[in-house]
Amino acid sequence: MRNMLALVGALVVGFGGVGWYLGWYKLSVTKSSDGTLQVTTNVDTSRVVKDAGEGARHVGEFIGTQVESAKKDAANTPVTPAGTPGPKAVPTPAESGAWLFGIDFGTPAAKK
Repeated sequence: MRNMLALVGALVVGFGGVGWYLGWYKLSVTKSSDGTLQVTTNVDTSRVVKDAGEGARHVGEFIGTQVESAKKDAANTPVTPAGTPGPKAVPTPAESGAWLFGIDFGTPAAKK
C-alpha cells in the first residue's frame, strides 16, 4: 500500500513539475494589506490540449517506426522448418564427457 501511495505521490509531483515547466499553468502569490495570502492559478487549457496532441502524435510515430523495424527484422530472419531442433545451449554431462563424483560419463567402457 505504501508503494502505491508513493507512486501516486511521484506521479502528482512529476505532473506538477512538467506542467509548470511547459507553461500549462502559472501560480501567483500575493499578500494583502491585512496579512493574508492570496494564491491565484491561471491554467492555459489550449496549450495543454496542444501539447497533449503533439505528445500523442510523437508516441504514434515512435510506435509506427518500431512496428516497421520489427517487420523488416522479421522479413530478414531465416525461417527454420518446424521439425528442425535448435542448438543445445548446455550439453549434458554424458555428452560433454565430464566426470561427476568419480563417474565417467564420457564414452562407455568397452565390453569384454
